[in-house]
Amino acid sequence: MRIWQKLTSVILLAAIVWAPQTAAETGETERPQRIILVIADGMGFPYLTAYRYFKDGRNYTHASDIKPTIFDNYLIGAASTYPADDTLVTDSAASATALATGIKTYNGAISVDADGNPLKTMMQIGREHGWLTGAIATTRVTHATPAAFYTHVPSRRMEDEIADQYATLDDNGQPIFDLLLGSGRKHFVRTDEDGTEVDHLTALTDAGVRVVSTYEELHAQQRLPVLGLFFDDAFPYVIDDEMRLEQLSRHGLRLLDNAEQPYVVMIEASMVDWCGHANDIACAMREMEELDHLMQFLETYANENPGTQVLLTADHSTGGLTLGADGNYQWRAADVARIGRGLRTMADDMTSMPFIDWEAYIEQYLPFPLTVDQQNALQTVAQDTGSRHRQRIQDVLIDIVRYHTSTGWTTGGHTGEDVPVIAIGPWSDHFRGFQDQTDIADTIINWLQ
Repeated sequence: MRIWQKLTSVILLAAIVWAPQTAAETGETERPQRIILVIADGMGFPYLTAYRYFKDGRNYTHASDIKPTIFDNYLIGAASTYPADDTLVTDSAASATALATGIKTYNGAISVDADGNPLKTMMQIGREHGWLTGAIATTRVTHATPAAFYTHVPSRRMEDEIADQYATLDDNGQPIFDLLLGSGRKHFVRTDEDGTEVDHLTALTDAGVRVVSTYEELHAQQRLPVLGLFFDDAFPYVIDDEMRLEQLSRHGLRLLDNAEQPYVVMIEASMVDWCGHANDIACAMREMEELDHLMQFLETYANENPGTQVLLTADHSTGGLTLGADGNYQWRAADVARIGRGLRTMADDMTSMPFIDWEAYIEQYLPFPLTVDQQNALQTVAQDTGSRHRQRIQDVLIDIVRYHTSTGWTTGGHTGEDVPVIAIGPWSDHFRGFQDQTDIADTIINWLQ
């Protein structure tokens, strides 16, 4: 009997040691207290594959020696993105509405239903239940994705009206956001068609919002609410400028933590999509590199701050990216890494310089030998200075990159395939496997309530 008693004791002890820890034992509550939703605009699965090879940086590999990225390490599922219309291919407005409200709508709609009725967003629900809310983007805060989390208009193109809603105080005389970082100053300070002068920044400042326009001013802030508008229009591409998303997020989360309240924040890596629309692989990879830096920071942040859940997904994929175009069984990752400027930026520059300087300029940023056909194509577009002059130049540059790297694109628009779901934190299993993007929203909204 004593032997069996001892054996039973050992088994029970082992069961205790190996039993899964409960939420109480790990110090976690039933729901997170810091919810960070990252949306990489336009980042379909091909972008994850391309970035893995791009980060490795070689044109030749040995067997099984390419390391996974942080995206690979935390990939747990996929999400469908179709809108509530007859397209099955979403735009950013309908997709952001689904992610912000848990309800599908038509392409172009900003958090309104098919009849134009406002849909309550997770940010509005969060504020009703005592959560701080914020949005950070590397595009205009009036652009589709950030706008859908706070405002309601029938068309995403109504950016002045979106700015008007951001500037409208709630019933208690408070701004509708705690933290809002991005660009788009031109929509907040403007002259309307009827001659009316609009200055929302002064009005928001008078209401107690700390309005900043430089990264240094943001770093100096200690208290919310904060509105940061760092460019009049769009951010420049990372490939042409510098990384900024990680520092915007670092200081945004610092400000939210200073307030010592639970928070929900949406962070958009906006320009992956813009590079995809431009069919510019090097541009897209540099934006993915910036997202990599952000996720590494958020991984550390989540590990150091119990009660944090990070979720990364995309609103759709853009461009129909293909690795191995035109029947070539190769993709030249190292050659992509040699490209030093955005193709749209190059095309803009080339429209204002004499043709004699084009080849040297191209060689500076696309260090590939031009074929005779490519030289002839450049000469042809140089002679045509019509309305599509810049786009025709860009098309030739895209063909040069395609020829030397075997990067293919099927469209300049969006595509309808499922998108990745990547999660860091104790509640990641809520997002495991296949889901629709409305399921993601429903889970977060349930936590907020």
